[in-house]
Amino acid sequence: MARDAKPALDDELARISRRIREARDAAGLTLQELAARSGVATSTIQKVETEQMIPSVAVVLKIARGLGLHAAQLVQDGDASVEAFHLRAEERHPIGSEDRLLVERLSGDLLEPALEMWRVTLFPGISSGRQAIEYAGEEIVVCESGEVTLCLGEREYRLATGDSLHFKASIPHFWRNDGSAPARFTVTGSVPRKFRVALRQQMLTPG
Repeated sequence: MARDAKPALDDELARISRRIREARDAAGLTLQELAARSGVATSTIQKVETEQMIPSVAVVLKIARGLGLHAAQLVQDGDASVEAFHLRAEERHPIGSEDRLLVERLSGDLLEPALEMWRVTLFPGISSGRQAIEYAGEEIVVCESGEVTLCLGEREYRLATGDSLHFKASIPHFWRNDGSAPARFTVTGSVPRKFRVALRQQMLTPG
């Protein structure tokens, strides 16, 4: 048993190193950029990626955050054994500004998930940004409270409380709140992995 322990540990460390390197490459980040996002020294990340050091739990958590991932996605087995993920309300932490835009992730950390789900709170006079969102997949927006305007290509849809809109996410789109009260809505999409990583990184970028 003891003789098998080290090879098993080496395999685990190699898998973590590979996942960090692949996630950084997929996001188009340099070592320096990931270091700035995660608060971990560039040299430390390089040593982790090349299996020259065993990262502490704190380092793995920081690197995962810098990649816009949960730590479980870097350390769990790749055998798709996780079939259900219970995400408690107190474990979700909205990201954004209290008077502009708040986003919280509702979906869990299944391996290579087909769907992502987010809850968005958009305050009056605020939009999701100048650059429209588009990706290969589908999206469903459900308005929980207030009103939100979905700009979808050349068309606009105003969703009131209880309304929903299902559309091809390849159409350039963005959200806007023209009302006088905050709009709260969920967004469910079949988001490609590269886009999902980039979206999480954008959420974690200050400002």
